Amino acid sequence: MHESILNECKLSTCTTAITLQDIRTLKELYQLKAETRDLREPVVRNIIKQRVVGQSCVESLKNALYSLETIYIDDDTGQRLLRLDGSKQIEVDLTYEIRELQKDIYYLEYGEDKFIDYLAKFIPEFRVYVNKGVNLLRGKRFSAFITDRDGTTNNYCGRYRSSVQPIYNSVFLTRFAKNCCHYPIIITSAPLRDFGILNVSINPSNTFVYAGSKGREFIDLNGEFNSFPIEENKQKLIRLLNDRMLILLQDPHFEKFNFIGSALQIKFGQTTVARQDISHSIKEAESSAFLEKVKGIVREIDPSGKNFRIEDTGLDIEIILTIEGIGGEAPIKDFDKGDGLSFICSKLGMNSSNSSTLVCGDTPSDIPMLKKAVEMFDDVWAVFVTRDERLKKQVEEICPNSYTVPYPDILLTILGLLSL
Repeated sequence: MHESILNECKLSTCTTAITLQDIRTLKELYQLKAETRDLREPVVRNIIKQRVVGQSCVESLKNALYSLETIYIDDDTGQRLLRLDGSKQIEVDLTYEIRELQKDIYYLEYGEDKFIDYLAKFIPEFRVYVNKGVNLLRGKRFSAFITDRDGTTNNYCGRYRSSVQPIYNSVFLTRFAKNCCHYPIIITSAPLRDFGILNVSINPSNTFVYAGSKGREFIDLNGEFNSFPIEENKQKLIRLLNDRMLILLQDPHFEKFNFIGSALQIKFGQTTVARQDISHSIKEAESSAFLEKVKGIVREIDPSGKNFRIEDTGLDIEIILTIEGIGGEAPIKDFDKGDGLSFICSKLGMNSSNSSTLVCGDTPSDIPMLKKAVEMFDDVWAVFVTRDERLKKQVEEICPNSYTVPYPDILLTILGLLSL
């Protein structure tokens, strides 16, 4: 595993080569990213099984990389431009897509040891963080590994549809899931599919429990689908909301929000629409106007405010169906990742045990998940990816056995090394 992963032998599952492409439209970008997913997935399976990877796979990844690097760059703004249709263009930040391809190519050509050295060149205090994390968690066997995806175990991408999981990322996570824990669970705010986490993940089948929509829907290790019950009247309301959002995004004034960040995500019990991306490609006045427009639609559908809650992250507008509170909770509340974790554990029959549980996240939306884990399990450990001192303090107060790192690749490397 530590030697070069490449071998001149052909990888039998790498049947479709990626050719050099002239990418001019957003649709062509997404098609190329789908091709890289189809190529990367069998590569991971072969690495996990300690089979060799053929040179043709790396050449295909290099073709994909070059195709992205040669997308037209505007002389005035320095930004890459892609067409939405015959006349409209959009600026695109392809930092994620390009960097993750570069890392995958290096990983395959030079092997894991040199790849970790490569990461250390670009991330400040990389080895200090990694060594401390490995020493903190070494020797532990976790009953459950409960983690967020974007910003935690996966670097952020400007467009969710482009955030295809890299090969090195999947190898480190898969190895940890197989060797160090019994229940590996990914809980994300994104949908499961169409377009969701299953469309951008390349981990081998039956390795992770994938939970979308904050845990309202999940697929277990046997591939069985489960969903949190929603009352019929609330189902009607969210269908109406989704119809209104689809109509809104056909308006020429607002259609650009289809093509940034999370875009429109119709989830199970929740709808998310982007109003900004991590590159801040939308003018603030336009972003704020869109937020007010969405709020107005929600007020029209739910004038009492009892059925929906709006959560604005600055990048995404999350419209969440409320649920009935339990015990001492408020009569109605937002469905959060803590509720999702509780639902998943009840369905999987996960009980409190003396073994350890590892929880990973990166934003305040992951805090309910950590709180619920501390409530449910005896020995909880947490690793959060954040440079926010307030969030770091909050994590420490909830879970004394906690550690924070500034970048997802540090967490991934810790998990990868722990699983050897």
